[in-house]
Amino acid sequence: MASPETRSAPVTQGAIPVPRSTQAPDAGAFTVDVSQPAPHTLLVEVGGDVDLATAPELSAVIGHRLRGPVTLLVLDLSEVTFLGTAGLTVLVETQQAAARRGAALRITGTGARPVERALRAAGMLHSLPAADEPAEDIVLRHVAEQNVGRAPW
Repeated sequence: MASPETRSAPVTQGAIPVPRSTQAPDAGAFTVDVSQPAPHTLLVEVGGDVDLATAPELSAVIGHRLRGPVTLLVLDLSEVTFLGTAGLTVLVETQQAAARRGAALRITGTGARPVERALRAAGMLHSLPAADEPAEDIVLRHVAEQNVGRAPW
């Protein structure tokens, strides 16, 4: 008798989804989570394989969200398991789009082995605005810098 087909479902606690970092990820499953942790600030967390099949979706998500007023875009690649040439192209296009709109771009997670290997092979390791700190710290510092000089009332 054939075993029933199994499909992975989002992990939940009660009715609340568990954050991505505590879920058991499907090997190579592409994910992109976008949040706005502060006004005019976007955090894009990418996971899984960023390749020819998934790069267009990542590009579309970033392009759509950059249309609004954004002063900081943080792109977190720490959960990326493979970064292909199409993904590298998205990084370059994102860097150019952010510059055209006057938005700062910070890319975190470039030390993750698959990401670093791809950037090194492409000669891009030092050409992107990479940060060695967690995305949350970058966002918090940006918010603090935006509030400097403002009256507390």
